[in-house]
Amino acid sequence: MTRYAILAESATECAAGLARLCEALGLEPTTAPVRLTDGRWIARAVTPAPDERGTLVSATGTR
Repeated sequence: MTRYAILAESATECAAGLARLCEALGLEPTTAPVRLTDGRWIARAVTPAPDERGTLVSATGTR
């Protein structure tokens, strides 16, 4: 599983970046925008993992 992160100056910019990244690469968001101690915002996404049959499943294990 590959992990991606979005780092931004505002929650709005972070959420928009996360949405664009997920749409462009077919990723699953795993962490909504969270404020860091330095005032920036971070959000995370991962690639869907294949199940035992090779079918892609969501990061949470549900379809």
